[in-house]
Amino acid sequence: MKWLLRAAAVGLVAWLAWYGWQRIFVTDETRIKQLVATMVNAVEKNKTLVLADCVAGDYGDDRGLDKSTLLGMIRATRSQYEALFIHISDMAIQITDDRQKAQATLVAKVLTKRTGGGETELNAERVRLFFRKIDNGWKMTRVESPELKFE
Repeated sequence: MKWLLRAAAVGLVAWLAWYGWQRIFVTDETRIKQLVATMVNAVEKNKTLVLADCVAGDYGDDRGLDKSTLLGMIRATRSQYEALFIHISDMAIQITDDRQKAQATLVAKVLTKRTGGGETELNAERVRLFFRKIDNGWKMTRVESPELKFE
């Protein structure tokens, strides 16, 4: 019985330490980087539900996609490839002064192999992701990718 109480106490202390660390030391920039990594992992492993949790309900972009059509497009595209690897580089994150909106500018290099044994393809594209802070964290609200001009 004593060991059970000690284990519960250790678990509580560990949870409090983790919670305090997250509240004090983890910045919004780090949270956005973690969100981008989660989204990349979800696309690579075709985990649409995980990706859906990262996208805001009012998502919209210049191509006319909303949240459901974006997820459907990714699911359909992902089914065409046997293997897919995404490498993110040159990520720069800007957060507004009120800490409620942010944008991440990055280069996404995508290595793909078609289902049924096709050639391996490598594509690189500059992408700008827009985020909004919601009660339970950051969510992606928009994507821009047409030949961005960087200063």
